[in-house]
Amino acid sequence: MNDGHDLEGRLRDKEVILLDGAVGTQLQAMGVPMNSHAWAATALHSHPYTVRRMHENYIAAGCDVITVNTYASARHNLEPLGLADLTKELNLRAVMLAEDARDRAASERPVRIAGSVSNYGLLAGAEPYTDKQVVRYFGRRGVISDEQARANMREQAEILAEAGVDLLLVEATGSHTQRKWATEACVRLGYLSEETLADTLPEVMALGGSAVTLFHTSIATTRAALPIVRELWDGPVGVYPEAEREDYTSAYRDEAEATPITPEEFAGFARDCVDQGVQIVGGCCGIELPYIRPLRAALPAHVA
Repeated sequence: MNDGHDLEGRLRDKEVILLDGAVGTQLQAMGVPMNSHAWAATALHSHPYTVRRMHENYIAAGCDVITVNTYASARHNLEPLGLADLTKELNLRAVMLAEDARDRAASERPVRIAGSVSNYGLLAGAEPYTDKQVVRYFGRRGVISDEQARANMREQAEILAEAGVDLLLVEATGSHTQRKWATEACVRLGYLSEETLADTLPEVMALGGSAVTLFHTSIATTRAALPIVRELWDGPVGVYPEAEREDYTSAYRDEAEATPITPEEFAGFARDCVDQGVQIVGGCCGIELPYIRPLRAALPAHVA
Protein backbone atom coordinates (compact mmCIF):
# COMPACT_ATOMS: atom_id res chain seq x y z
CA MET A 1 0.00 0.00 0.00
CA ASN A 2 1.28 3.49 -0.76
CA ASP A 3 2.02 6.04 1.92
CA GLY A 4 -1.32 7.32 3.14
CA HIS A 5 0.13 9.01 6.20
CA ASP A 6 -0.23 12.43 4.59
CA LEU A 7 -4.00 11.89 4.58
CA GLU A 8 -3.95 11.01 8.28
CA GLY A 9 -1.87 14.14 8.85
CA ARG A 10 -4.42 16.27 7.05
CA LEU A 11 -7.14 14.80 9.23
CA ARG A 12 -5.11 15.55 12.36
CA ASP A 13 -4.79 19.13 11.08
CA LYS A 14 -8.61 19.27 10.98
CA GLU A 15 -8.82 19.52 7.18
CA VAL A 16 -12.11 18.69 5.48
CA ILE A 17 -11.54 15.85 3.02
CA LEU A 18 -13.84 15.51 0.01
CA LEU A 19 -14.58 11.89 -0.84
CA ASP A 20 -16.09 11.01 -4.21
CA GLY A 21 -19.75 10.18 -4.70
CA ALA A 22 -21.53 7.10 -5.94
CA VAL A 23 -19.57 4.66 -8.07
CA GLY A 24 -22.29 2.22 -9.13
CA THR A 25 -25.14 4.61 -9.85
CA GLN A 26 -22.74 7.12 -11.43
CA LEU A 27 -21.61 4.42 -13.85
CA GLN A 28 -25.26 3.53 -14.36
CA ALA A 29 -25.97 7.17 -15.26
CA MET A 30 -23.11 6.96 -17.77
CA GLY A 31 -24.81 4.04 -19.53
CA VAL A 32 -23.22 1.05 -17.81
CA PRO A 33 -25.69 -1.76 -17.00
CA MET A 34 -25.68 -3.02 -13.41
CA ASN A 35 -25.65 -6.69 -12.51
CA SER A 36 -27.66 -8.35 -9.75
CA HIS A 37 -24.73 -10.54 -8.69
CA ALA A 38 -21.79 -8.18 -9.03
CA TRP A 39 -23.46 -4.73 -9.11
CA ALA A 40 -21.00 -2.36 -10.81
CA ALA A 41 -18.03 -4.72 -10.79
CA THR A 42 -18.88 -6.06 -14.25
CA ALA A 43 -17.99 -2.63 -15.63
CA LEU A 44 -14.36 -3.52 -14.99
CA HIS A 45 -14.80 -6.28 -17.56
CA SER A 46 -17.11 -4.58 -20.05
CA HIS A 47 -16.63 -0.79 -19.66
CA PRO A 48 -13.14 -0.10 -18.23
CA TYR A 49 -12.71 3.26 -19.93
CA THR A 50 -16.04 4.48 -18.63
CA VAL A 51 -14.82 3.57 -15.14
CA ARG A 52 -11.66 5.60 -15.74
CA ARG A 53 -13.66 8.54 -17.04
CA MET A 54 -15.87 8.45 -13.95
CA HIS A 55 -12.80 8.74 -11.72
CA GLU A 56 -11.51 11.64 -13.83
CA ASN A 57 -14.82 13.44 -13.44
CA TYR A 58 -14.72 13.10 -9.67
CA ILE A 59 -11.15 14.39 -9.59
CA ALA A 60 -12.21 17.37 -11.71
CA ALA A 61 -15.00 17.98 -9.19
CA GLY A 62 -12.35 18.54 -6.51
CA CYS A 63 -12.34 15.19 -4.72
CA ASP A 64 -9.38 14.42 -2.48
CA VAL A 65 -10.10 10.67 -2.42
CA ILE A 66 -11.48 8.48 -5.20
CA THR A 67 -12.81 4.98 -4.54
CA VAL A 68 -11.90 2.10 -6.82
CA ASN A 69 -14.79 0.11 -8.28
CA THR A 70 -14.36 -2.95 -6.06
CA TYR A 71 -17.36 -2.76 -3.72
CA ALA A 72 -18.78 -5.92 -5.33
CA SER A 73 -15.77 -7.54 -6.95
CA ALA A 74 -14.93 -10.20 -4.37
CA ARG A 75 -14.69 -13.78 -5.60
CA HIS A 76 -18.23 -14.78 -4.47
CA ASN A 77 -19.71 -11.97 -6.59
CA LEU A 78 -17.79 -12.86 -9.73
CA GLU A 79 -18.20 -16.63 -9.43
CA PRO A 80 -21.91 -16.76 -10.47
CA LEU A 81 -20.94 -14.91 -13.66
CA GLY A 82 -18.16 -17.33 -14.56
CA LEU A 83 -15.54 -14.69 -13.76
CA ALA A 84 -14.00 -16.17 -10.61
CA ASP A 85 -10.73 -16.84 -12.43
CA LEU A 86 -10.52 -13.09 -13.11
CA THR A 87 -10.87 -12.06 -9.45
CA LYS A 88 -7.29 -10.84 -9.18
CA GLU A 89 -7.21 -9.36 -12.68
CA LEU A 90 -10.40 -7.31 -12.24
CA ASN A 91 -9.42 -6.00 -8.82
CA LEU A 92 -5.99 -5.04 -10.15
CA ARG A 93 -7.67 -3.41 -13.14
CA ALA A 94 -9.87 -1.35 -10.82
CA VAL A 95 -6.82 0.09 -9.07
CA MET A 96 -4.96 0.75 -12.32
CA LEU A 97 -7.94 2.56 -13.83
CA ALA A 98 -8.06 4.83 -10.78
CA GLU A 99 -4.30 5.41 -11.00
CA ASP A 100 -4.57 6.23 -14.70
CA ALA A 101 -7.35 8.70 -13.94
CA ARG A 102 -5.26 10.35 -11.25
CA ASP A 103 -2.28 10.63 -13.59
CA ARG A 104 -4.47 12.17 -16.28
CA ALA A 105 -6.63 14.50 -14.20
CA ALA A 106 -4.81 15.42 -10.99
CA SER A 107 -1.95 17.75 -11.82
CA GLU A 108 -1.08 20.00 -8.90
CA ARG A 109 -2.86 18.54 -5.89
CA PRO A 110 -2.70 15.19 -4.12
CA VAL A 111 -5.51 12.72 -4.80
CA ARG A 112 -5.58 9.49 -2.84
CA ILE A 113 -6.98 6.16 -4.01
CA ALA A 114 -9.16 4.10 -1.69
CA GLY A 115 -9.74 0.39 -2.17
CA SER A 116 -13.23 -0.75 -1.24
CA VAL A 117 -13.75 -4.08 0.56
CA SER A 118 -17.31 -5.04 1.43
CA ASN A 119 -19.52 -7.97 2.36
CA TYR A 120 -21.78 -7.37 -0.63
CA GLY A 121 -23.52 -10.62 -1.51
CA LEU A 122 -23.20 -12.21 1.92
CA LEU A 123 -25.45 -12.61 4.94
CA ALA A 124 -24.35 -13.49 8.46
CA GLY A 125 -23.74 -17.21 8.51
CA ALA A 126 -23.56 -17.09 4.68
CA GLU A 127 -27.25 -17.92 4.39
CA PRO A 128 -28.83 -17.69 0.92
CA TYR A 129 -30.94 -14.61 0.27
CA THR A 130 -34.65 -15.32 0.61
CA ASP A 131 -36.25 -11.98 1.42
CA LYS A 132 -38.24 -10.79 -1.62
CA GLN A 133 -36.80 -7.28 -1.62
CA VAL A 134 -33.24 -8.53 -1.34
CA VAL A 135 -33.74 -11.17 -4.02
CA ARG A 136 -35.27 -8.55 -6.28
CA TYR A 137 -32.12 -6.45 -6.32
CA PHE A 138 -29.34 -8.94 -5.72
CA GLY A 139 -30.65 -12.26 -7.03
CA ARG A 140 -30.61 -15.63 -5.33
CA ARG A 141 -27.24 -16.81 -4.14
CA GLY A 142 -25.90 -20.15 -3.10
CA VAL A 143 -24.55 -20.89 0.34
CA ILE A 144 -20.86 -20.56 1.06
CA SER A 145 -19.24 -21.21 4.40
CA ASP A 146 -18.32 -18.50 6.85
CA GLU A 147 -14.69 -19.50 6.37
CA GLN A 148 -14.91 -19.04 2.60
CA ALA A 149 -16.67 -15.70 2.96
CA ARG A 150 -13.95 -14.41 5.24
CA ALA A 151 -11.25 -15.82 2.96
CA ASN A 152 -12.78 -14.01 -0.01
CA MET A 153 -12.65 -10.67 1.79
CA ARG A 154 -9.07 -11.27 2.91
CA GLU A 155 -8.12 -12.18 -0.65
CA GLN A 156 -9.59 -8.97 -2.01
CA ALA A 157 -7.99 -6.78 0.67
CA GLU A 158 -4.60 -8.32 -0.04
CA ILE A 159 -4.95 -7.78 -3.80
CA LEU A 160 -5.85 -4.14 -3.32
CA ALA A 161 -3.06 -3.50 -0.83
CA GLU A 162 -0.48 -5.14 -3.07
CA ALA A 163 -1.79 -3.12 -6.03
CA GLY A 164 -0.86 0.05 -4.18
CA VAL A 165 -4.05 1.70 -2.94
CA ASP A 166 -3.44 4.47 -0.41
CA LEU A 167 -6.06 3.25 2.04
CA LEU A 168 -8.77 0.63 2.42
CA LEU A 169 -12.43 1.42 3.05
CA VAL A 170 -14.28 -1.20 5.08
CA GLU A 171 -17.71 -0.77 3.51
CA ALA A 172 -19.59 -3.41 5.47
CA THR A 173 -23.36 -3.38 5.57
CA GLY A 174 -25.66 -5.99 7.04
CA SER A 175 -24.84 -7.71 10.30
CA HIS A 176 -22.42 -6.85 13.06
CA THR A 177 -20.73 -10.21 12.45
CA GLN A 178 -19.85 -9.30 8.88
CA ARG A 179 -18.73 -5.80 9.84
CA LYS A 180 -16.13 -7.51 12.01
CA TRP A 181 -15.19 -9.88 9.18
CA ALA A 182 -14.62 -7.02 6.76
CA THR A 183 -12.72 -4.95 9.31
CA GLU A 184 -10.51 -7.91 10.15
CA ALA A 185 -9.83 -8.40 6.46
CA CYS A 186 -8.63 -4.80 6.09
CA VAL A 187 -7.06 -3.81 9.44
CA ARG A 188 -17.06 2.16 7.63
CA LEU A 189 -20.00 0.93 9.44
CA GLY A 190 -23.14 -0.03 7.57
CA TYR A 191 -26.85 -0.45 7.92
CA LEU A 192 -29.65 -3.03 8.01
CA SER A 193 -28.51 -4.58 11.26
CA GLU A 194 -30.60 -5.54 14.25
CA GLU A 195 -27.80 -4.56 16.61
CA THR A 196 -27.65 -0.94 17.69
CA LEU A 197 -24.83 1.33 16.62
CA ALA A 198 -24.11 2.30 20.22
CA ASP A 199 -23.70 -1.35 21.23
CA THR A 200 -21.52 -2.47 18.32
CA LEU A 201 -19.33 0.47 17.32
CA PRO A 202 -16.77 0.13 20.13
CA GLU A 203 -16.18 -3.56 19.37
CA VAL A 204 -15.67 -2.95 15.67
CA MET A 205 -13.34 0.02 16.11
CA ALA A 206 -11.27 -1.96 18.62
CA LEU A 207 -10.23 -4.13 15.66
CA GLY A 208 -8.42 -1.18 14.06
CA GLY A 209 -8.99 1.69 11.67
CA SER A 210 -8.29 5.40 11.34
CA ALA A 211 -11.78 6.84 10.88
CA VAL A 212 -15.44 5.97 11.34
CA THR A 213 -17.77 6.70 8.45
CA LEU A 214 -21.54 6.52 8.20
CA PHE A 215 -22.50 5.42 4.72
CA HIS A 216 -25.17 3.89 2.50
CA THR A 217 -28.01 5.16 4.64
CA SER A 218 -30.52 7.97 4.41
CA ILE A 219 -29.85 11.60 5.26
CA ALA A 220 -32.25 11.38 8.20
CA THR A 221 -30.63 8.24 9.60
CA THR A 222 -27.17 9.71 9.13
CA ARG A 223 -28.22 12.78 11.10
CA ALA A 224 -29.55 10.56 13.89
CA ALA A 225 -26.45 8.35 14.00
CA LEU A 226 -23.86 11.12 13.95
CA PRO A 227 -24.23 12.19 17.62
CA ILE A 228 -23.89 8.54 18.68
CA VAL A 229 -20.65 8.17 16.74
CA ARG A 230 -19.31 11.47 18.08
CA GLU A 231 -20.00 10.31 21.62
CA LEU A 232 -18.25 6.95 21.20
CA TRP A 233 -15.37 7.88 18.88
CA ASP A 234 -13.05 10.85 19.21
CA GLY A 235 -11.17 10.33 15.95
CA PRO A 236 -12.00 11.50 12.41
CA VAL A 237 -15.59 10.95 11.29
CA GLY A 238 -16.98 10.80 7.76
CA VAL A 239 -20.40 10.65 6.11
CA TYR A 240 -21.42 9.50 2.64
CA PRO A 241 -25.15 8.82 2.57
CA GLU A 242 -27.32 7.51 -0.23
CA ALA A 243 -30.18 9.19 -2.09
CA GLU A 244 -32.82 6.61 -1.09
CA ARG A 245 -33.52 5.61 -4.67
CA GLU A 246 -35.03 2.28 -5.69
CA ASP A 247 -33.51 1.88 -9.15
CA TYR A 248 -30.19 0.40 -8.16
CA THR A 249 -30.14 -2.16 -10.94
CA SER A 250 -30.96 -1.40 -14.55
CA ALA A 251 -33.88 -3.82 -14.61
CA TYR A 252 -35.79 -1.60 -12.19
CA ARG A 253 -34.64 1.84 -13.35
CA ASP A 254 -38.09 2.70 -14.74
CA GLU A 255 -39.55 2.36 -11.25
CA ALA A 256 -37.40 5.15 -9.85
CA GLU A 257 -38.97 7.67 -7.53
CA ALA A 258 -37.94 11.29 -7.39
CA THR A 259 -34.68 11.77 -5.52
CA PRO A 260 -35.75 13.10 -2.11
CA ILE A 261 -32.92 15.62 -1.81
CA THR A 262 -31.52 18.17 -4.26
CA PRO A 263 -27.82 18.95 -4.72
CA GLU A 264 -28.37 22.26 -2.94
CA GLU A 265 -30.03 20.53 0.00
CA PHE A 266 -27.24 17.98 0.09
CA ALA A 267 -24.66 20.77 0.27
CA GLY A 268 -26.56 22.19 3.23
CA PHE A 269 -26.54 18.81 4.91
CA ALA A 270 -22.80 18.51 4.29
CA ARG A 271 -22.18 21.93 5.86
CA ASP A 272 -24.24 20.92 8.90
CA CYS A 273 -22.12 17.79 9.28
CA VAL A 274 -18.87 19.74 9.05
CA ASP A 275 -20.21 22.14 11.69
CA GLN A 276 -20.51 19.06 13.93
CA GLY A 277 -16.89 18.10 13.32
CA VAL A 278 -17.23 15.74 10.35
CA GLN A 279 -14.06 15.82 8.26
CA ILE A 280 -14.79 13.37 5.43
CA VAL A 281 -17.77 14.08 3.18
CA GLY A 282 -18.96 12.23 0.10
CA GLY A 283 -21.88 10.19 -1.17
CA CYS A 284 -22.90 6.74 -2.30
CA CYS A 285 -25.82 5.29 -4.26
CA GLY A 286 -27.61 8.13 -6.04
CA ILE A 287 -25.36 10.91 -4.70
CA GLU A 288 -23.53 11.46 -7.97
CA LEU A 289 -21.46 14.15 -9.66
CA PRO A 290 -24.13 16.90 -9.56
CA TYR A 291 -24.14 16.53 -5.75
CA ILE A 292 -20.36 16.39 -5.34
CA ARG A 293 -19.33 19.26 -7.65
CA PRO A 294 -20.71 22.06 -5.41
CA LEU A 295 -19.11 20.75 -2.23
CA ARG A 296 -15.56 21.99 -2.74
CA ALA A 297 -16.80 25.59 -2.77
CA ALA A 298 -19.57 25.01 -0.23
CA LEU A 299 -17.47 23.47 2.54
CA PRO A 300 -14.82 25.14 4.69
CA ALA A 301 -11.23 23.99 4.37
CA HIS A 302 -11.05 23.00 8.04
CA VAL A 303 -13.40 22.08 10.85
CA ALA A 304 -13.51 24.40 13.85
